[in-house]
Amino acid sequence: MLGVQCLPVEVLCSIFDKLSEWERRPLHLVCRKWCAILAAKHFVGRRSLKLNADNLDLFENCDKFSCICIRDNESSPKSVNRRCFLTALQRVLFRGEVNDQLEDLTLKEAQSDLLQELFGGNGEVCRLPNLRSLTIRCFEYCDVSLIRAWNISKHLTKLHITVSKAEELRLIQSVAEQLEELFVESNKLQLMLECCNVSEFEKLRTLKLKSDSFFPERFSCTSDIGENFGRTLSRLRNLVIGFRHNDFSLGYAPMLRHCRKLQTLSILGADLCIEACNSISNLHCLRKLELLLRIEKGAGLRPWNHQNLEVLHTYVENLAPLGNNLPALTSIRISNHTIREGRFSVRPVERAYLQRYFSHFESITKLFLYDVYLEEDLLYQFPNLLAMKEIILRCVRTSSLVLDIIHQRAPRVCKVYFWDCCFLVSPRAKIPSFEALGRLLPRVCISHSSSKIIAVDYGQILS
Repeated sequence: MLGVQCLPVEVLCSIFDKLSEWERRPLHLVCRKWCAILAAKHFVGRRSLKLNADNLDLFENCDKFSCICIRDNESSPKSVNRRCFLTALQRVLFRGEVNDQLEDLTLKEAQSDLLQELFGGNGEVCRLPNLRSLTIRCFEYCDVSLIRAWNISKHLTKLHITVSKAEELRLIQSVAEQLEELFVESNKLQLMLECCNVSEFEKLRTLKLKSDSFFPERFSCTSDIGENFGRTLSRLRNLVIGFRHNDFSLGYAPMLRHCRKLQTLSILGADLCIEACNSISNLHCLRKLELLLRIEKGAGLRPWNHQNLEVLHTYVENLAPLGNNLPALTSIRISNHTIREGRFSVRPVERAYLQRYFSHFESITKLFLYDVYLEEDLLYQFPNLLAMKEIILRCVRTSSLVLDIIHQRAPRVCKVYFWDCCFLVSPRAKIPSFEALGRLLPRVCISHSSSKIIAVDYGQILS
């Protein structure tokens, strides 16, 4: 160990670069030399500093950190605590008039006076000139109408904002022409659509929309998607939609019809109609597809044959309607997106469509099953996983026969992970344990964290 401590600084930096943030944390306790190296901007600038009312007095300044998260103290705007908080934050965040090191800023439960302190002013010096990413989750009673002009860095390209009032739309409008990524959270559908219907989104390539509660109104007609919003959709490369309820079920198809260049599509919702599914089949540039919702299936549904699709993430009860021609597909993930009541899911895989996937199982390199109940007779139907390099089973309930299937049918597998799984012992299984599988596949990395093989009567459990 003493020899390692004596290594030149350049060599130590190269070693520390190979370690993750968590692996580097205890190293500053080794010696003063290591502590000084790890306190340099090269390493500290990669970490996120979390500031709140309780720890502000511990810092003189934070000019070494490029990523900072500030939690507002939520005290009354006219209280002594509020004035003390803003004064201490002023001292810590701004050593001079500006902080030119900060590139990523997150504000949680921010009130309007904090936003005024950071971004308000007419023609004043920009206090965060190199800010590239900004996240604002406004306090419920925050009134931003007093901020007449937003003084934002010209380098800002990523904005994540929670919108509850029309006045907050002005912030999006003020930086729209420079944004490349926009993430909007709101519980008001029309306000969210207005945030997307801005004319200056010329550079926007990633759009994320999210709401965890019911909208007070439902999407009603195609005209709800404005002309500017339609043009923005036609330029997007990545679209992420997270609406947990079906208030927007009629809006997916009109929205997807505008999309022409999408490479990534992710939808977490409730229902997807056949019309929307057929719009997805026309997205010829798709490389990554994530659909965790119920998919309507019927006679008019066209199978999806995306020539560029590489990664698919689909819902256990409603698998995406894949076709046979998917030459670039390398990874399939099947999971349950609902909140689990117990430790293991009781949702069986959709049989009718899973058999369509078997031909793709022969050519993909990664299979990920998450929170799935896989019946034993389905395991026997699995084909030879000829190209498989990595298999991940997380929170999966199935038969211990799965160990035999992996051994027999995945000849080129390199990594096998079992996380929080429950395997019921099958009388037909030949491999009794994870350790036995490891001995049969000595070159394969096998992990079985918190997974169990339960030695009980299998027939009794199924009944």
